[in-house]
Amino acid sequence: METSKVVAIPNYWTSPKYSLGQRTKQGVIVGIQYYPPNNLLTGLCTESWRYAVLDKNDLLEVSHLEEEKIHPLTSLELRAELEAEIEVYQGKILILKQLLETVSNA
Repeated sequence: METSKVVAIPNYWTSPKYSLGQRTKQGVIVGIQYYPPNNLLTGLCTESWRYAVLDKNDLLEVSHLEEEKIHPLTSLELRAELEAEIEVYQGKILILKQLLETVSNA
């Protein structure tokens, strides 16, 4: 069973636009990192959020994207993606049920 975790963001930081686990056109957000203003690593004068996104086409590839490069799915795209994933899992369940029946009859 999964437990939910709460992450506190200091009041002086801007809130991220996207959340962990959110599906986007690039893939699923698996990490979020805050960069404060005048950060030497980014060279940016303004604060920013960067997202680690698991590529939807290559599950071994994680991209690190700035907030403005993230594109959320429309509700229709999200629905289609979820329905396709449900179909895949239903197929796997059917195969497992057939295997279970074979084992039970043996």
